[in-house]
Amino acid sequence: MYKYDYNICTEPDEDIFERQCAALEKHIPSLKKGPFMTDVDNTKIQIYFKDGKKIKVKNDYMVGAVYILSEIELTQFF
Repeated sequence: MYKYDYNICTEPDEDIFERQCAALEKHIPSLKKGPFMTDVDNTKIQIYFKDGKKIKVKNDYMVGAVYILSEIELTQFF
């Protein structure tokens, strides 16, 4: 499902998660903000859509990292 995986931080971090979401919103044209979720372990998940493709930003307490799963390649925007 997700073709690209971007590791942002090797431990969960609320500030880095929020800054990463803000950077995506600033740098990717036509990005549509989808649902925001909080899992039972306090993992935060922000979903975005770009041209019908999904981008998921996670502050994951189970895995212990902040990362992005994406159906599109994101380095072209940064």
